This record gives sequence, structure tokens and C-alpha cells, in this order.
Amino acid sequence: MKKLLISLLAVTLVACAHSPVQVQVRPQVEVAPEAFGTGFTVSVQGQNKLPGGGLGSLGGIYADQSQVQLANNVEDALADTVKEGFRAWSFEPVFSGADVQVVASLTSLKYTSPNKLLTSKVDSSAEVQLAVTIGGATYYGNYRSSGKDRNLIKPAKEEVEGRINGLLSATLQRAFEDEKLKAFLRANL
Repeated sequence: MKKLLISLLAVTLVACAHSPVQVQVRPQVEVAPEAFGTGFTVSVQGQNKLPGGGLGSLGGIYADQSQVQLANNVEDALADTVKEGFRAWSFEPVFSGADVQVVASLTSLKYTSPNKLLTSKVDSSAEVQLAVTIGGATYYGNYRSSGKDRNLIKPAKEEVEGRINGLLSATLQRAFEDEKLKAFLRANL
């Protein structure tokens, strides 16, 4: 009986070491209220342009098996956050036939530890492209955030999720602070 329990515990520990980390993407932005969108509608579409295979590895001995993966629909998460930002600018979000069309594309999202033996450093980055169209004019904005962390032990799922959401939030925040984007909207509405 004792050998059976030890065997089950060993199998459970090995399975945990090989499990991918599933993270929920929920970026948030704080957009200063503006009235230049009053009386105009906006439609927002999110796109996931990430290559398959996860965001990276947590590193450590089982680096190849401890991949970081998205657990929810990143397209909807991006679209919801961008809609809220445009709502703060007094735009009314609609599904189609909008005065302003926005496509928010997640072009890069990485969370990886290059160290194979110990999880001592973590490189992370996020890139988002906004394509904002009004009539025949389109504005393209590319926004990026990155960071480097140090950990003595493999980070917990909550820590990984918080870091990824912080990066995405900072990246989208840059979009709503982009004076060229604001000038484009004011000039074309």
C-alpha cells in the first residue's frame, strides 16, 4: 500500500511539472474622458496574430513542458478593452455600420525564461497594432511594452497572469495616450 501511494505521488508531481500554465487575458486601460467622439459610433474588432505554440516557457528543468498559453479568447478581450477606451472618448460602440472602425491586432506576446536550469530571469513583451479607419483614411499605430523580471523560483500562475495583463494594459494605454491618434480622429470626424 505504501509503495502504491509513493508511486501515485510521484506520478502526480511529474504531471504537475509538465503542465502548461493557462492564463486569462484581461487588459485594462484608464482613459481620460474626452468629448471629440460625441455623436459618432465605433466598431471594434480584435485579432490574434500570434504564432501557435504558446507564449513561451517558464524555464527550469521542465522548460519544454511548462509552456505559457492563453486560456481565453484574446480577440474579445482586446476588443472589449479598446471599446471601453473609445467609450471614454464619448464614442458609442456598435457592431457594424460605424463611423469609425478599429481593428486591434495582437502581433506579439511573449513570456519566457531563457534559463533552462533555474528560473532566474524572465523576459516579457507585448505588441499591439491599431488600425483606425474613418471614411477612406486609416491611421496605423504600433504600440509595444517589454520587461525583465528576476525570480528565484518558478513563478506562480497568478504572477504570470498578472505580468501578462500588466504588459497588455500598458501597451493599450500607450495607444490611448497617442497624440497622433487623437489628432487623426479630430481631423477626420
